[in-house]
Amino acid sequence: MKLINGQKISNKILAGLKRKTEKLKTKPFLAVILIGKNPASNLYVKIKEKRAKEINIGFKKYLLPGKTKQSKIIGLITELNNNPKVTAILVQLPLPRHLDTDKIISTIDPNKDADGLHPKHLNQLKRGQTPSILPATTGAIIEALKSTRINLKNKSVAIVGKSKIVGLPTYYYLKKRVKQINIYNSKTKNLPGKCKRTDILIVAIGQPNFITANYVKKNAIIIDVGINKVSGKTVGDVDFESVKKKAAWVTPVPGGIGPLTVSMLLKNCCLLYSFL
Repeated sequence: MKLINGQKISNKILAGLKRKTEKLKTKPFLAVILIGKNPASNLYVKIKEKRAKEINIGFKKYLLPGKTKQSKIIGLITELNNNPKVTAILVQLPLPRHLDTDKIISTIDPNKDADGLHPKHLNQLKRGQTPSILPATTGAIIEALKSTRINLKNKSVAIVGKSKIVGLPTYYYLKKRVKQINIYNSKTKNLPGKCKRTDILIVAIGQPNFITANYVKKNAIIIDVGINKVSGKTVGDVDFESVKKKAAWVTPVPGGIGPLTVSMLLKNCCLLYSFL
């Protein structure tokens, strides 16, 4: 088994972006809206800020209380849409339950949508088109797969997890690029048997250590998108110790898809800036 070193790939992407931003007279500028006090979200925003500043991307965080009304958030996004200094906008997910995530994301100007989750971009994916901006986590998954140098065209893929953030966009993107693809959830009947027949298994369900060797085809590629805390330790949705004897490639947690998602988000920021 070989590890897909997301941190190493991410560092290479960021170095390339830095070389580009150093040549710019003005810099890309990312505005991040963080609502509430979710410790994980707070940590992710800090990492994004650190990496953005390292590669000359301007950054401002808007921290709002967890009980903020939706109308106020939409008002802030509208202000940022109209601010020429701001070239990219990110609303950190997940949002508090009283808020309508779809409505809030759709308020972002698609030409400033750093996370690539605006309906315009997702609808392009659904139609089999490649949008100008890929959802950041989908982009991270594609980069991880590219690093293995496999030919996707003759591979079968199973995605476990149907979220609008990860599972569905990745399904739409890969649909025309692989031999066969299926998308499941954790309650799909005979899930182990279905996963075991696939060459590439992508898991994003938010359930720690859910996928064991029983789900894995010999020499499969395993992409673990999950980030969970168990007894103070960060683990994925895949039981790493269980699958490592069967898989050919695995993304570790931490150090796999997480850092790659940050670099793809910042790549999106640079792309959005270049479209101005």
